[in-house]
Amino acid sequence: MPLGTAAAVVGSGYSLGTPHEGTENGPFFLRTLSKAHLWGAERPGIVELRRGRVPLERAVDIGDVLFDGMTLDDAQEALSQVVSVLPPDTVPAVIGGDHTVTLPVVRALCNRRRRPFTVVQFDHHLDLQIWDGAPTRDRPRDRIFNTNVMSHVADLIGSERLVQIGVAPYATVEADSADGLDGYLRGVGRQLPLLARELDDPEAFREVVGSGSDVYVTVDIDVLDRSVMSSTGYPAEVGLGTRDLLRLIDWVLRDNRLVGFDLVEFAAPADARDATTLADAGRAVLVFLHLLNWACRQAAGRA
Repeated sequence: MPLGTAAAVVGSGYSLGTPHEGTENGPFFLRTLSKAHLWGAERPGIVELRRGRVPLERAVDIGDVLFDGMTLDDAQEALSQVVSVLPPDTVPAVIGGDHTVTLPVVRALCNRRRRPFTVVQFDHHLDLQIWDGAPTRDRPRDRIFNTNVMSHVADLIGSERLVQIGVAPYATVEADSADGLDGYLRGVGRQLPLLARELDDPEAFREVVGSGSDVYVTVDIDVLDRSVMSSTGYPAEVGLGTRDLLRLIDWVLRDNRLVGFDLVEFAAPADARDATTLADAGRAVLVFLHLLNWACRQAAGRA
């Protein structure tokens, strides 16, 4: 890998941590639809209309990790190994795959870094283990799945280092543990659901996310409203708009340093070519490109 590589794009297409097929095709769809940004130029150079040329030449696509015949544990170990051998200052830019993809990337970063970092999760769901009375009972963590992946991530990064943005405004738990949910969530970090005032107030948002810190961003694409993102296992009846998501990513990264990111849970059959799927994939590409732009500008000192 060339010296000074800002970001390494890694395809991690597996559905081993979800009951829904199709997330294994995320890298294929995002790479295919990304070609729309190359149309009409012999040597394309992408320009962000706010700030000029996007220094994407400092990003390298290292291809897909192959998971044929692997178990979920094997796949996670394989992805973690890929991330662990990247140069220290290279941002892993991972295309999932189901949301369990996040855990091995975070694990690899934790193992090679001394400085702690915050994980910022854009998601319609908490993906925390809050069932069976977990908020008020000392019980072992269930095996990783896409519905409890952020509990496993929180175990790695430490208490109060997870910020969850865009989640549904209501969560269901066992009635006898409902009173304990607030304390449980505060121990994990902070939650900014769809109705949170901070989503419309940049200074209040900054107080929650913080500044001057290292951050890892995970985007479960179902954080977007199903009217603009139905190609996912659990479409959101009410979610963020695409512009809202891009704006909030800007708010997270304007005062913090990006150390890695993933985009997960885009799901569609491999042979899907309908207009809705292709439009959804195009929007997912836009979100991924937005994060990649941040990583490259950051490395070039232009963020």
